[in-house]
Order: sequence, then C-alpha cells, then structure tokens
Amino acid sequence: MSHVTRPRRVWVLNLDAEHELESGPGYQPTRHLRAIVARESRRLIGGLVDPADVVLGEDEPGPRERERLHGLEGHAWSPTPRALLRLEAVGARVSPTPLPGVLRRVNARPFAAEVRVPLAGASFAKHVVATLEDALAELAHPAADGWLVRRTFGAAGRGRRRVAAGRPSADDLAWLAASLRRGALVIEPWVHVTREYTRSAWVTPRAEVVISPPCFQETTRAGAWTRTERAERGAVSREDDARLAEAVAAAGAALARAGYFGPFGIDAFRHRSERGEVLNPLSEINARFTMDWSTAFPRDGRVPGRFSLGAP
Repeated sequence: MSHVTRPRRVWVLNLDAEHELESGPGYQPTRHLRAIVARESRRLIGGLVDPADVVLGEDEPGPRERERLHGLEGHAWSPTPRALLRLEAVGARVSPTPLPGVLRRVNARPFAAEVRVPLAGASFAKHVVATLEDALAELAHPAADGWLVRRTFGAAGRGRRRVAAGRPSADDLAWLAASLRRGALVIEPWVHVTREYTRSAWVTPRAEVVISPPCFQETTRAGAWTRTERAERGAVSREDDARLAEAVAAAGAALARAGYFGPFGIDAFRHRSERGEVLNPLSEINARFTMDWSTAFPRDGRVPGRFSLGAP
C-alpha cells in the first residue's frame, strides 16, 4: 500500500510582487511575466520551499484541491493583497502580515536610499528625484561611466537603465518621462562591481532583528540573480563585515519603525573607484523572502524556512 505524504505548507511564490506593489489594486500579471515567475520559482524548490510543500498556480483551485490544502500553513514570497487572497481561496492558515501600504513603502527604492544616508563611508551618493527637471540636472553632472537610473519599483534587473552623463538621448528621455509617471527615480553613478554581498534577516513583530552571516552573491550584468554562496570564515574582511552588519541592522530597525515584520535581505557590493576598490554598504533592501534565504539560514530554527515551521 502506497503512502501519500500530506503537504506541510502551501506557498504563493509571487516573484512579481514589485509589479503588484507598483500597479496597485486590480493588478494581473501578463502571460510573459507569469512564464518568468513560473520558471524562476522552480529554483526555490528544495531550498526555501520543501519538496513536500504545495506551490499554488495561477488557476482557480477546484473543490478537491481546496479540501486537500484547507488548514495548512500558508506562506507567500511577499504577502501582497493578491497573494493573500490566493492563500485564502484554499483555506490556508496565514499568520499576521504587514499592511499593504507598509509593504509598498518599504519595498520602494527611495526607502533604501533614505536608510543608506547615515551609514558610515558610503562610496557614492544616491539621488532621489521626482521631476524630469531634477533628473536632467543630476544626469548633467560628470560621471566617468554614466549613471544608473532606477525606478521606484523593480527586481531581478528590471526597472533600471544606464544613461550617459550629459543630455540624455530621445529614447532615454522617453524612458525617464514614462518612469516618473510611476514614481520617483533613484540616480547613482554606474560603477564596475568586483564583489557582491548579501545579508538576510528576519524582523519579528516585537521589532527584534535576526541577522544571517554574510553571503556572496552573483548577478548578471543587468542585475538579475544567478547564485549565492555562504562566505567562509575569513573570506570577508573585518571592516566589510562590520559595515555590512551595520547596514543590515539599520535596515531592520528602519523596517520595524515603518511597521514591517517578516523576512528581508540587503544587497551590497565592492566596486572600483579613483581611490581603489571600495564598499557600497547598502545597494537595495528587499522586504520579502529572497533567492538567498536557504543559503543564508540553513537549518536555522530562529526563522521560518524549509527546516523550520512557524514564526520565531
């Protein structure tokens, strides 16, 4: 007689969460975006998501599926309103989550730029602009390799553009104008990255921050994640480790003050400069699960994940 394993948890892997946060109520992913999400979600099986868990698809669940999943613990990559509705539709048990307005605020790139300002030794300035006039003024400043312009929301290399210093081209101007209709822009120098870091963490509802050891990350030239590995002891300099710890602690405290609780990660990197190789201690804050999660927190009972059920 065969033994049927009952799934422990049910997941919504909404890797398009930033698109929903940008679009607001009524958001529906395009067919192309659904295909990307489905492809990338498969990389989380066996890591963040246990092979025995169930990942909900986009199709409406039938009565038999709802009965099978009813009462299971429900999780989302990001607890957006659309993700929570999908979990509710199968009767999953979902722990309290941050308010939608909080999710939108803390995942917006200007939030990370604001958290970064007081950090010691930031290697360059980030400029947040809300008008085309202000954007053109920043882009007119000299920059040896041009500028990196990021939209308010974006992930996996989407929502960003390299623009040459000086007067933008007609295509660049059109992109800037269209992007500003979606929200503010974050402008920073384009730099040559030599080493990428990531730190993962969990903010408890009591505003405590549980921080992972440092990891090395690799992304494509466009900024899309490819792989993460745990940093061996001594592989990160003492100075970099201290500044990365400062950055993730500052991010966690800022998230807690904003009303956020749950998983998050920060990205950072070393890059070439006129002073030699330097550290940018905080590039982005991702207030959600990340592709790095199971590498950062393997078998760690302090945080939810493949090897631990329930909140800390």
